[in-house]
Amino acid sequence: MPAIWQIGLHVFIDAVFLIVGGVIFALFWIETTGMGAKQTAQKVFNSGMQIPGFRRNVGSIEKVMVRYIPKVTVIGGVFIGLLTLIASLLGTLGSAGGTGLLLTVSIVYRLYEDIASEQMMEMHPMIRSFFGKD
Repeated sequence: MPAIWQIGLHVFIDAVFLIVGGVIFALFWIETTGMGAKQTAQKVFNSGMQIPGFRRNVGSIEKVMVRYIPKVTVIGGVFIGLLTLIASLLGTLGSAGGTGLLLTVSIVYRLYEDIASEQMMEMHPMIRSFFGKD
């Protein structure tokens, strides 16, 4: 029977690996899928939208995007790591499987994104062109 400190150390090491891994994966994901600051700024510029108070060029839009996209990406990676840790702990302690819990959360979140996207498309026609749906 392992001691309490051994269990705590195991959970701590798992948490560090999962959170750091989640952040690295999130940063890798935005760069490889074209969701980085430069690509997003180009999409905003091509759609005809502009940020109030800034000139309408790709460089100024990119400067604004650089302020937010990496921070939000890191926060998202941390949350994914924490969610994976919680799913792993619940799968270990209870009868809920960790993979099943993660799959359920991802399905519900995808449904939320689809509903939010449909509502956004109905709000303003300029948003349709930004997302490429005419």
